[in-house]
Amino acid sequence: MSDLNCNVILKETPDVLSWNNDIYMFHYKQRQEVKRANMCVQMNLISIVLHGTKEILDHGSKMIVPAGSGFFMKKGSYLVTDKVDDPNQGYESIIIFFSDEWLHSQVDSILANSNEVITEKCPQSIRDMALLPEDELMTALILQLKTCLTLTADPKRLEVLLPLKITELFHILISAPEGRNFEMQLRSLDTHLNPDLVLLMQSHYKENISLEQYAFLANCSLSTFKRKFTQTFKMNPGKWIIQRRLEEAYSLLRSEMNITEIAYEVGFETPAHFISSFKEKYRSTPKQLQQKL
Repeated sequence: MSDLNCNVILKETPDVLSWNNDIYMFHYKQRQEVKRANMCVQMNLISIVLHGTKEILDHGSKMIVPAGSGFFMKKGSYLVTDKVDDPNQGYESIIIFFSDEWLHSQVDSILANSNEVITEKCPQSIRDMALLPEDELMTALILQLKTCLTLTADPKRLEVLLPLKITELFHILISAPEGRNFEMQLRSLDTHLNPDLVLLMQSHYKENISLEQYAFLANCSLSTFKRKFTQTFKMNPGKWIIQRRLEEAYSLLRSEMNITEIAYEVGFETPAHFISSFKEKYRSTPKQLQQKL
């Protein structure tokens, strides 16, 4: 699987609870591991991982979400991996989509009881996603929501209750020990950050992802990505990635890591490729240089 379109997933998933096209909630299950899929997120979402592990790359960071924890995503483009820890359970989560419009209509009540009033502008360091650490109150409410998806009660009755339960979830997340981070994310929804090419590459040059996926994270076509990259870095992407990995490897020669460990740490798929590339750049093998340092 190479693409995950949230609108398509919603249409193809049975038993989706919804409210006025502003909130959607469903039980997501995946038996097979999904690796580095392009994910288009058209609505902001909160997801709680029930089984398995989620790995997410946005344009400037990487996040690992274990079972029991959750994550928040702004609208945008991401690379996602659904890791299956137990083949009998697969990957499983509860996903809740909500619109900007609904949040704006609820913002006064949701943020009114936050632990501290934040008056300053949201810092530029805020990313497009946030980890929601495991929390007893969050877990209890998510189990309630999961049960709602399996009940045979009147769907109209459940739809009326849905926004009330989602509002309750927001209160729980904001009141959690690390809730300020989530609150700042909510306050920054109107200031969606445009992907910065330098940040994107410096954050992910070690990852084994294709140029097409770099372009996807940068929200542009492959041809536009290559053109902007060359203008910014004065060389093509493939050459820059190799050079940057080798520079990082050189600095790691002083560490206690062996050559094979360094090769994998900086993103090379095989030690042999790393050694040949290193020798071409530095005129010595990494082992030879390591012995001199």
